[in-house]
Amino acid sequence: MANYPYIIASFPDLLLDFERHPLDVDSTVAEVKGQLSEKDCRLVDWLEFGLDGSHLSPHFYQGIRQTHCRFLIDWFDFDRKLRLAKVAYLEGKPETEEFPELDKAEIIFKVEDLFQREKLLDRLVWNKAAELVDFDIFTIDTILSLIAQLHIVARWNRLDPETGARMFRQLVEEVRGTFQGINAEQL
Repeated sequence: MANYPYIIASFPDLLLDFERHPLDVDSTVAEVKGQLSEKDCRLVDWLEFGLDGSHLSPHFYQGIRQTHCRFLIDWFDFDRKLRLAKVAYLEGKPETEEFPELDKAEIIFKVEDLFQREKLLDRLVWNKAAELVDFDIFTIDTILSLIAQLHIVARWNRLDPETGARMFRQLVEEVRGTFQGINAEQL
């Protein structure tokens, strides 16, 4: 059995302030996995696999349910619903699947400044990771939540505000020129 209190206490301090922080996701996750049971390592692998957005599919979401891990099930249910809400917003259609954060997400989708919108979306996701473990103390769910937040901080570490803003503007221009719609069935 893993020493969850030690792992959690030794986790790097995470702060979502959209500034650069010295952080190595791969070595941090490897160090954490080195202290976990084989079963818990598989849960971390599921999280890491899903955080790489390219692996998300109906099959993945079904697989998550089979882990019986409350955090992973709730986390990826939230993720799927947020993605569907984005698709509905982009297509100008009403969202058909309700979720508690829908009102907040729709307000964020309307923010004109793309860089600010991404910050707000990541803040929403960050808060959800924390909310899902509000009443957990020293569990694998808490560790999974911290790893999810670690990936958010790492994403912003790769960007400085000027580069990020330029990148998002360029991406939007490219998408506007080629947008053919998004197939919600793929999410």
